Amino acid sequence: MVTTSRLPQLLGLLLCFSFTSTVVLGQRETPSASISLSNVIDQFVLLSFKSIVTNDPYNVLSIWNFNISFCEWNGVSCSPGSQRVHGLNLSDMALEGSLSPYISNLSLLLVLDLSKDNAHGHLSIDFSRLQVFFVAENEFCGSILEFLG
Repeated sequence: MVTTSRLPQLLGLLLCFSFTSTVVLGQRETPSASISLSNVIDQFVLLSFKSIVTNDPYNVLSIWNFNISFCEWNGVSCSPGSQRVHGLNLSDMALEGSLSPYISNLSLLLVLDLSKDNAHGHLSIDFSRLQVFFVAENEFCGSILEFLG
């Protein structure tokens, strides 16, 4: 499990990995295998979300790791062309923990459904791009009005 204090260091490492992978793969002329920086950021954000979850009784997040594409992870929806995260639906999974502040970095996220989980904490995150936002039956606090567009 990655602690929040180590997340910036992990992001730097992932960014270096992404740049190196893109250059090396580019030399082999395999553009379909190229890893974009945006995809690395999406994966990092999802893993930071997972690191803050304190209880996952149904092991929903157990396959959230580097061995499988994040677009195939439980609850994650990606756009077909860019393979970027556009939906996160983890409703009714009994996940416990707070919402990662990095979730705002999912720049193409349109749907966020965490309803009927056991999440808590402040919602001081930019949700202005969201089209669907469900967090019913959780214990969030604070005002979200300033973050909605």
